[in-house]
Formats: sequence, C-alpha cells, structure tokens
Amino acid sequence: MKCQTCGKAEATVHWTEISDDHKKTERHLCEECARAQEVPIQKAVSLTGVLQQLLQQKMSQELGKNLKTACPSCGLSYIEFRSSGRFGCPNDYDVFREGILPMLERLQDSVRHCGKVPSRAGRSLQLQNELIRLRREQERAIQREDYEKAAELRDRIQRMSQEGGDGH
Repeated sequence: MKCQTCGKAEATVHWTEISDDHKKTERHLCEECARAQEVPIQKAVSLTGVLQQLLQQKMSQELGKNLKTACPSCGLSYIEFRSSGRFGCPNDYDVFREGILPMLERLQDSVRHCGKVPSRAGRSLQLQNELIRLRREQERAIQREDYEKAAELRDRIQRMSQEGGDGH
C-alpha cells in the first residue's frame, strides 16, 4: 500500500482515529509523511522477544547464584544439569539444592512428596500426608477468601492433629 499523502513511498505507519461521534478514520502513511504530520510512531513489539528476554533475565539470576557450582563427586556443573535435566550422581541433590528447590516448588507446589503411600506404611505417615493436603487446601480457601471453608478445614485439621498427636 502506498502512502496516502505523497503517493510514492510504501505506507508503514497505519493510524486509526475514532472521533467523538464514533466515526473511524484510517490513514496510511510513509514514515517521512507521518513525522511531518506529527503522527506518533510506535515500533512493533514482538511478544516472543519480550518473553525470551524475561526468561533470559530469570535464568541469568538463577545461574548467577549457581554458576560456579559443581559436584565434587561426579564433576557435573549446575549449567550441565540445567541443560540436560539429569543428575550425575546422588550427591548432586545436595550440591544443587539451592537451585533445585525453587524449581520443584514451581513445578509441583511443594518440595515434599505427598503422593500415594504404600499400604504397609504406618498410619502416622498417612495422617501426616492428609494434614499436609488439608493445610494446602486451607491456604487456597483463604486466598479465594472462602473463610467458611477455611474455618471448616482448620477445625478438621485440629481434630486430626489431636487424634494423631501431630503438633503442627
């Protein structure tokens, strides 16, 4: 599309005005004519570019803390761990703990396993996991400002804690 003012250059500025009586006026101008008419020019912003920049900032903050960390047993560096997603030895869990915990919280909402419990496991472990689940549900109820549900859960947690001897 050619510029509506000069008719020569390619229109790269597309300006839409809506008047008080809701009439829509579109103008298609080249950059030179837009500047001459004092039309504000905004450069297009790439959403992908913005997201990549945010991700790079987050990664550089995380890597800044753990950049020089390496496992003394297997020699795996934190950067190698992050790029492969695999540990080199059991010692890596302790060595990279600072970087792993925030990642686990983002992925799983917790750093503690609260999944299925083997049937041979004791009642106290099952009770402890149920209390953790109820506390998390209570926190979500409070965040939703569902205070009746939160109070119900609080009372249930207190009863279960007294029955099982859990002092949390």
